[in-house]
Amino acid sequence: MASTIYLVSAALMALLLVAVVAAVVGRNWKDYTPKLGDDQSLASALAGNESVWTLAFIVGALALGFGAMLFVSGDAFSTSLVSVGGIVVALSLALSFVFYLFYGTYAAAKARGFQRAAAVMAGSWMLALLLVLVITVQLVTA
Repeated sequence: MASTIYLVSAALMALLLVAVVAAVVGRNWKDYTPKLGDDQSLASALAGNESVWTLAFIVGALALGFGAMLFVSGDAFSTSLVSVGGIVVALSLALSFVFYLFYGTYAAAKARGFQRAAAVMAGSWMLALLLVLVITVQLVTA
């Protein structure tokens, strides 16, 4: 019975492979031209606006300062607020580090002449290496 299931599965995968190959080969690729958008997206427009970057920095600095104030306040606030302050500080520093690592790699790749996609790939690769390092440390120290 199990061998019949394997044969049916193999036959279905072969049919899927033939269908994909037929779809790719049957397409007239010479007539295909990707349409480039002239309009700038909202996210792209916001990323190019210096006021948005300034406001984001101010909000981030205030959040970090407020979290640090809560964390070191001790008995002035409740224990849950003090722990929230510590969490805010830890998350802010972690996000700053991750952003710095990604953007630093991206900027270095762009400065060396890579296209945007390759630079994003290099930054993503660096973040993936960081994730693998964190997982490795957790597995070794567990």
